[in-house]
Amino acid sequence: MSIPKPAYLIASSFMPEGHGPLDAYGEATHPIMEKWGGTLLVAGETDQFMDHYEGSWSDGAKFTMFKFPSMQALQSFWNSDDYQAIKHLRTNAIPPNFTFAVEGFDPEEWAQHHPDHAYNTKN
Repeated sequence: MSIPKPAYLIASSFMPEGHGPLDAYGEATHPIMEKWGGTLLVAGETDQFMDHYEGSWSDGAKFTMFKFPSMQALQSFWNSDDYQAIKHLRTNAIPPNFTFAVEGFDPEEWAQHHPDHAYNTKN
């Protein structure tokens, strides 16, 4: 039986100076996210430092990342009636740039399937 892989909700929004308040969104979202095991890892803020190296990035966009115990938990959070009912508290205050979900991996399980890969450390 495979251990569920963590999943990450990746979001980018535009947070111009003087944007609408997000306090109501944060207060409403926290208990819903907690119910599904989500935790905030990176908080996009107006003064967030970002060092862009490659690819395209929209000027003024900020980055936020949440971790969930599994893709099922993440999708359950995102699609829940509770979250959908309050999502507008964010999107009305700051315009989204993009939002997506990505499944992580268990490095130990991956290493077992790829024993000769250069990323595996040999002790």
